[in-house]
Amino acid sequence: MDSCSTSEHRLGKDSPSNKLLYAKDIPNYKSWVERYYADISRLPAISDQDMNAYLAEQARLHSTEFNMLSALNEIYSYVSKYSEEITAALDQDEQARKQRLAYKVEQLISAMSLES
Repeated sequence: MDSCSTSEHRLGKDSPSNKLLYAKDIPNYKSWVERYYADISRLPAISDQDMNAYLAEQARLHSTEFNMLSALNEIYSYVSKYSEEITAALDQDEQARKQRLAYKVEQLISAMSLES
């Protein structure tokens, strides 16, 4: 987990033993993670249409493996917990503002909180 963090790791005598045990490996893994995301950023962007087609195909292929209600509940839990950060990010994004996504997220949270 520390390999994916952007902050520096300061280890001391009170650090957990698992962090001390793997401390020397973190820089190596961190460089792998940085390279992975750098490689992804260099990939060509895909269109919304292609992404939607891919996701629809994946949903079709794995429809028997997927519990939609459970997944929706997990998504709602996450959105509810981080609603302020999500709506702030949506308010800053031009495409999201055009689609009024922040408002829609707030409506969703309100509706779901009435259900519970």
